[in-house]
Amino acid sequence: MKRKRMLMIFLAIFAIAAMFGILPGCTKTPAEPADREEESTPKFVAHRGFSHSYVDNTEESFKAAAQKEFYGIETDIRKTKDGYYVCNHDAKVKYADGSEKRISTTTLDTLLSKPLQNDKTDSDAYLCTFEKYLQVCKSGNKVAVIEMKDWFLKSDIQEILSIIDAEYDRKKVIFISFLFNPLLLVKEADPSIELQYLSQTENDKTFDTCLQKKISIDVKQTILTEELVKQFHDAGLKVNVWTVDKDSELQVAIAAGVDYVTSNLLYEY
Repeated sequence: MKRKRMLMIFLAIFAIAAMFGILPGCTKTPAEPADREEESTPKFVAHRGFSHSYVDNTEESFKAAAQKEFYGIETDIRKTKDGYYVCNHDAKVKYADGSEKRISTTTLDTLLSKPLQNDKTDSDAYLCTFEKYLQVCKSGNKVAVIEMKDWFLKSDIQEILSIIDAEYDRKKVIFISFLFNPLLLVKEADPSIELQYLSQTENDKTFDTCLQKKISIDVKQTILTEELVKQFHDAGLKVNVWTVDKDSELQVAIAAGVDYVTSNLLYEY
C-alpha cells in the first residue's frame, strides 16, 4: 500500500515537471506572438524609365530599367496629330537643336525626325512610341505603368487597349492619371485593370471618390501619411508614392506601408 502511494506521488511530480519543461530533453519553446506582422516590402517602379542616367521616356531609358530589378516601368503617353501615341511628359517635345514641337499638332514622322535634348548621354536619343515602350516592358517582364496625360476620349481608350492587346498583356498594366475621367473610362472598358489616381494635394477631395469607385492612389511623397495608407488598405485598395529618390524618403514610405515606390534610381530594398 505504501509502495503504491509513493508511485502515485512520483507520477504526479513527473507530470508537473513535464508541464513546466524542467525535465531533460523537455525544454519548452516560447510561442511566437500570434499577431506579429512581417514588414511589408514595396514594389519599385522606374519613373519614366531609368531616368537618373538616361533621357526620360526614351527607349534607352526604358531598356535600362528593364535590365534592373524594377517591378514596373512608368511612362507618360500623349496623342499625335495623326492619331499615334508617344511617350513624353510635357505637351511639347524639346529637341537638341533648341526647337520644340507640340505633340497634339504634329505628325509622328515629324516628331521622330530629330534627336531630343540630351544632357544625360553622348548618344542621340529620340522620342519613343507607345508600341516600343510596351515591347521593352514585355522583354523585361515588367508591369507597364501608363500615365494618361491627355483628356482621352472613350475611343482613345479603346485604341490604347487594342495596342496593349497587340504588343503585351492587359494583365500586366496599371493606368495612372491626374485626370479622373480617363480612369473611369478605362474602368468602364475593363474593370479588371488596376487604376491609380495621381495627386499632390493634401486632403484631396477626390480621395473620397476613389474610395467609392474602388480606384487606388499614387501620391506625391510630401503628402503621404500612414493614415492615408491605412484608409485605402482598409478599402482593399493600394497606394503608390512618387518620386522617391532619397533613402530618408524611402524609409518614410516603407514605414507608412505603401505598396509601390516610384523612383528615378531606387529599385531594390
